[in-house]
Amino acid sequence: MADLGEVFPPRDEWDIAAYDTDELVAGYRGHNIKDIPPGPNHHPAYRWGWANARKDATCIDDGFGVLRSAYIQMTKKPN
Repeated sequence: MADLGEVFPPRDEWDIAAYDTDELVAGYRGHNIKDIPPGPNHHPAYRWGWANARKDATCIDDGFGVLRSAYIQMTKKPN
């Protein structure tokens, strides 16, 4: 996939792994519970970071739990 990490919402754990870390962190830190979700004028990684902050703040299921779990499993170091 030539657009790996350049789409939102992420299609799979590989999109998440390819997201720019600085953008992701900026999105997470930029979250405000009173704000509406950022639109396509923001980088996909920023939007993913923002979505994760919203999930952490509200504990409301956003439908990305399976993708988050797949990413966590993919990045775990073998024993």
